[in-house]
Amino acid sequence: MSYQVLARKWRPRLFREMVGQEHVLQALINALDNNRLHHAYLFAGTRGVGKTTIARILAKCLNCETGVSSEPCGQCSVCTEIADGRFVDLIEVDAASRTKVEDTRELLENVQYAPTRGRYKVYLIDEVHMLSNSSFNALLKTLEEPPPHVKFLLATTDPQKLPVTVLSRCLQFNLKNMSPERVVEHLRFVLEKELVPFEEQALWHLGRAADGSMRDAMSLTDQAIAFGGGKISEAEVRAMLGTLDSTLVWKLVQALAEENPAALFDAVSELSEQAPDYSAALAELASILHRIAIAQVLPESIDNALGDAQLLQHHAATMAGENVQLFYQMALLARRDLPLAPDPRGGFEMALLRMLAFKPQGVAQIPTAPLAGASAQTTATPTERPVPVEQGAEPQPSAAAADAPAESQPQISAPVSSPQPAVAQPHAAAEAPPEPGGQSAPPVKDAPPWDDEPQSPLQTGEAGADTAKKPAPESASEPRVAGPAALVAETPSAPVQTAPAGGAAQDPEPRSAVPPQSQPPLETETHLAPQPEPSLEPEHPAAAVMAQDDRAAVREQLRQQVAQVQAAPPPQNAEPVTPAPAPTHTPAQVVAAPAARLEALTPGSWPAMYPQMGVTGILHSIASNLELLGRQDNILSFTLDQTRSSLYDDGHQRRLADVLGDFFGQPVTVQIQVGEVYGGTPAQLIAATREAQLLSARDSLNKDPVVQELQSELGAQLVPDSVEYLG
Repeated sequence: MSYQVLARKWRPRLFREMVGQEHVLQALINALDNNRLHHAYLFAGTRGVGKTTIARILAKCLNCETGVSSEPCGQCSVCTEIADGRFVDLIEVDAASRTKVEDTRELLENVQYAPTRGRYKVYLIDEVHMLSNSSFNALLKTLEEPPPHVKFLLATTDPQKLPVTVLSRCLQFNLKNMSPERVVEHLRFVLEKELVPFEEQALWHLGRAADGSMRDAMSLTDQAIAFGGGKISEAEVRAMLGTLDSTLVWKLVQALAEENPAALFDAVSELSEQAPDYSAALAELASILHRIAIAQVLPESIDNALGDAQLLQHHAATMAGENVQLFYQMALLARRDLPLAPDPRGGFEMALLRMLAFKPQGVAQIPTAPLAGASAQTTATPTERPVPVEQGAEPQPSAAAADAPAESQPQISAPVSSPQPAVAQPHAAAEAPPEPGGQSAPPVKDAPPWDDEPQSPLQTGEAGADTAKKPAPESASEPRVAGPAALVAETPSAPVQTAPAGGAAQDPEPRSAVPPQSQPPLETETHLAPQPEPSLEPEHPAAAVMAQDDRAAVREQLRQQVAQVQAAPPPQNAEPVTPAPAPTHTPAQVVAAPAARLEALTPGSWPAMYPQMGVTGILHSIASNLELLGRQDNILSFTLDQTRSSLYDDGHQRRLADVLGDFFGQPVTVQIQVGEVYGGTPAQLIAATREAQLLSARDSLNKDPVVQELQSELGAQLVPDSVEYLG
């Protein structure tokens, strides 16, 4: 008897003998057991994955003499004839050799006749995508409605070439490629049955060379047995396949790990003696690096399938993970660019030199110190370093706060004690004015804003009585005061500072704070005596401001006006406000301001008073761009920015009058005219405030020690347009 190759000898004869393709076998077995059979099946997949084998087993299941089932007997004459390829009712057609429409018509002429031996007449058309369009058209009608005794089994390696009309008439099953693990497992089983000695590493070489095809693996195994004289060894399989010696590739990995150029080029010279395929060498190098990377993440995944478990474990423990990733990426790119190199060996050596030359830099240490001018609402973290306050330093209120009347300062309830140290704020130092005795107090060290740290306990005794009479220092971290004098943009990190009478408004500076332990306490139940009410009219009338063309000067005037309005005390006839005691979990309590009066509304106070009115919707788009010209009794005259007048209509006058009437508690008449404004609108004030905040943020970054260190040591530059205020 002639020799039968392993691929034919070990072809599966039953579904349970199939290797892989469980998703296809489950559907076929259930259909056979439940008698839910379709008339046309299409099996698609690459070569050697079992398309024809499954079709023959299905034909055996349909015609077995024991009945239709998923377990044919394999002993009856029908099963034997199908296994031998001589069953008369199994018509196998090679579509690659019978592509003409005449062949298809001849094939279909006998479809109407009943089967000769079996229960069904089965048409197995292999490589069905090779049929011509005319053949497909001739097959369509019969494929859609065949006689009850006919089953069509189609097999193809390229289902994209089949017409959609054919695909829609079939149940399609896509067969998967075999994994190397499945191939090696089946080869081991077959060789043990054949009593052929083998080495495990050689089977892995065969499994990878099969590229997902079980038939190719069986054919390569036949070749390896013949090449090795009845046995399979790794060296002989490697020589037969022309693959590289993995020992030489491991020498390359070892030289790369040790950063040893001499050992690296010695390994390249030894490798070149075998006249290798350098693209395959790069692929083998990438494969080893891939296994090392997996072993670093999942040490339990290390196996000795290739006999290199010890080397794999050693390099996984010694090589840095970022180096492995970098080497792998370089190997992939070098394999892609290898055809462009002057010669293959030169391209291979340059790839190894790049692996030696480039090293991934570690992740830069992110500075934990807060940037200057950062928002005070961010609480101190344990990583921030406390800076103690010098002994004997007693903070004093700022000069601007001292000049302002007492009632204009926000009232803060009793703070809560906390043993936490003060956190450094590099650019937020508060300067203390000289004490009455003539000696100036030591400068107060950088301290956290009042919003960041709990406050010191309420002081009692003579010191408390003295300090309670002092006005609270005006700082960016003070709570916001509700009422007509509130600012439009209430942000803690870029306040609008109060300017002394007759002086120019100062640019916003980064927040300054007073140490919690030295903050002067405030009495919570004592009412401060009302001071004489200063005039709310700005020093520079609106008419004078409107006559200026310089936008920067207008913004400065607005800042000064808003600062004066903020510093102005409440009216004399207003009820004194008693601050509410603060809860234990909040550092300060905001005190409600007296109700707004129409008499206090001036062109200068209009931008700051507007945000408290709660205007929303389209009316907000109109009202925020109004500039107050003047007031006569209850009649208010406004100018609407002509660039914002596209949505304006006369109904906005009545709606704004209703809002202002509800706000002031008395009827108000509004007159609006469209024209040019000169900086007295709430929208322009908000824009000016945001610009000041952005300038403050840029200044804080420029003064930050981390930024300055980067600029001095690395030549870094701060791009002004990239700075964004996030307060």
